[in-house]
Amino acid sequence: MIRLLAVPLISAFIGYLTNVVAIKMLFHPREPIKILTFEFQGLLPRRQEEIAHKIGEVVERELLSVDDLVDRFGTPEMQDKIVKIISERVRARLEEAVPRLIPHNLTRVLADLVEGILVRESRSLVSQIIESASQQMTAEIRVSEIVQDRIQAFEVSQLEGLVKEVASKELRGIEVLGGVLGFLIGLVQVAIITLFP
Repeated sequence: MIRLLAVPLISAFIGYLTNVVAIKMLFHPREPIKILTFEFQGLLPRRQEEIAHKIGEVVERELLSVDDLVDRFGTPEMQDKIVKIISERVRARLEEAVPRLIPHNLTRVLADLVEGILVRESRSLVSQIIESASQQMTAEIRVSEIVQDRIQAFEVSQLEGLVKEVASKELRGIEVLGGVLGFLIGLVQVAIITLFP
């Protein structure tokens, strides 16, 4: 009876341990280890460059392109915000630059006048600047390259930390699932041993 109970427990332990080792092998060993003619290295350290390249491509293609960023800047709301920032900065600089000899009321009227002109003229100007910048950015900036460079700059330990931070519950679930599957396989083995002695 103890032997029959030991089979699913040992199988559960083996299944759990196998998955723990498999998850560790995603990140370790960090440096290649040569055993006879075989070379072992963790998946992430060995293929960091390729993974970074693929993630960069996916981010640019599916999540965030330069066109997406430009479109956000091209909305009327964002253009209004840009015009407001420009007009506030110009007004502040104008009030600083006007000599103290000119009365404050006259300075304010002058600032209001310049700000009004600037706001009216800036709307079309900002739109043109965004359109021109968008063509330049689309031609010169690649989100995929930025993402790829950032990922390649990470130490493997940082990447491991990121993956574990995002997927720690799932990784733990995979380890436990290995134990559960091992236990079930052990029960099948016990059934086979019992039915066919």
